[in-house]
Amino acid sequence: MQQSDVLNDSVTRTSPSASTNSALVPTKRPLEDTGSAEQPDRDKRPRQPDQAPPSASSSRDASSSTGVMPPPCDTYIRLRFQLARFKGVYRIVRLPLSFTFAHLYRYILLLFGWSGTHAHQAEVLTHVELYSNAYRPGEIKKHRSFRIPEEPPLGGDIRDDGLSEWQQWATFYARAGSDPAMRVSPRGTSYDDWMGKPREPLNMDDPWDRAWARIQVPSKKDSEVTLGDVWSFKSKDNISRGDCHNREVAIKFEYDLGASWEVHITVCADKKNEYMWKCKPPQNYPELIEAKGGPPSEDARTYRNDIEGKNKTVGHLLFVRDTFERYLKGEIRSVVRNKELAVYKANEPPTSVLEEGDTEDEEDEAEEDYWEGPHFASGKLSDYEEEEELEE
Repeated sequence: MQQSDVLNDSVTRTSPSASTNSALVPTKRPLEDTGSAEQPDRDKRPRQPDQAPPSASSSRDASSSTGVMPPPCDTYIRLRFQLARFKGVYRIVRLPLSFTFAHLYRYILLLFGWSGTHAHQAEVLTHVELYSNAYRPGEIKKHRSFRIPEEPPLGGDIRDDGLSEWQQWATFYARAGSDPAMRVSPRGTSYDDWMGKPREPLNMDDPWDRAWARIQVPSKKDSEVTLGDVWSFKSKDNISRGDCHNREVAIKFEYDLGASWEVHITVCADKKNEYMWKCKPPQNYPELIEAKGGPPSEDARTYRNDIEGKNKTVGHLLFVRDTFERYLKGEIRSVVRNKELAVYKANEPPTSVLEEGDTEDEEDEAEEDYWEGPHFASGKLSDYEEEEELEE
C-alpha cells in the first residue's frame, strides 16, 4: 500500500493486488493470543471511544465531515461486507482503523450503489455467531451482549430474595441478552432522546437501577466512533475489553429503516488466517479485494426486470485506489441498476444510467402486466410469492 501503488482497474471482481502487499506486515504472533493478558472483570465498564489506542482512533481531531478522508493509520483490518439475505452479494475490503462510522456509511453507499436518501443506523455486536458458509456465508446468526453474565442453569439454590440464580438472571438480564454493545447513528440519539423522556439519575442502592446501569446501550454519533473503537490489534483492547475475541465482534448496518437493507460487517481472515496488519508508512485509503454481485435496484416500482443479485456485474472503477476519495469529492458516483452496479465519473455517466427514464417506463409496464397476469385469475402464486411463502 505504498503511495505509488494503485489497485488494478481491470473489469474483474477480484483485485489482483490483494494477494501481496509489501506495506502490510502481518504480526509475528497470533492476534487472538490473549492468554498472557488477564481477562477483565465483567463488571468493569467498557472502554469508551475516547480511550481507544492512539494509533487507531486519532481521527477525532480530524474534520467530522465525511467529505474529508480519515487521517492515516498504521493498522488495517480485513472485513467482509455481506448483504443479508442475498447469498453471493458481498465485498471483501481492507480498511484503516481510523475510518469513522460516517466514513463507513459513505463507503457502503459506494460499494452497493445506494443513493443515501434514506435513514440509516449501525449496531456493534459482540459474542457473534455466524451461519455456516454453505448456508448463509458472512451473515450473523445470533449475538449476545458482553455486558450481562451468561445464562445460568435452571434451578439452583434459592437466595435471600426468594429467587434462584436463574430467576434472578431472567428478571434482570433476559430481555437485554440480544442488545448491541453500541448504537451508532448520525445524531447519536437513543430511543429515549427521540421520545423526549427525561433522564432521571440512577439510585445505585436499588438493584433494579444497578441492573439498568449495566445493560444500558450507549448511543454515539457516527463521526465520533472509529473502527479502532470496535476492533483492536489485541483482542483485550477491543470494545468488549477482551470479553470476546475480535472475530466475535461485528457490525450490523441498516439502510432505509422500516424496510431495511442490512449489511453484516464481520472479520474475514485470508488464506493465511490473518486479518489485521501493521502498515508502514501509515495509510488512509480503503483497499477493495473482492466484490461480487449487487443489490436490487433502489426504490424500484418492481424488481421484475432485475437479474439475480449474484449475477450483477461490478464497475471496474470500484477497484481503483483513489475512487473513495473522488467519491467523497463528488467526482465519482455509483448506482445499482437492473444488471449491474455502475461506478462512473460524474461527468461521464454510462448508457445504463442515461436510460434510467426508459427503464422506469418499462418497470411501470411490467408492473401492470404483473397485476393483470393470468396467475391472479387462476389463483396461482408467482414464483416470487412461492419463495416468500416457503421462507415464512
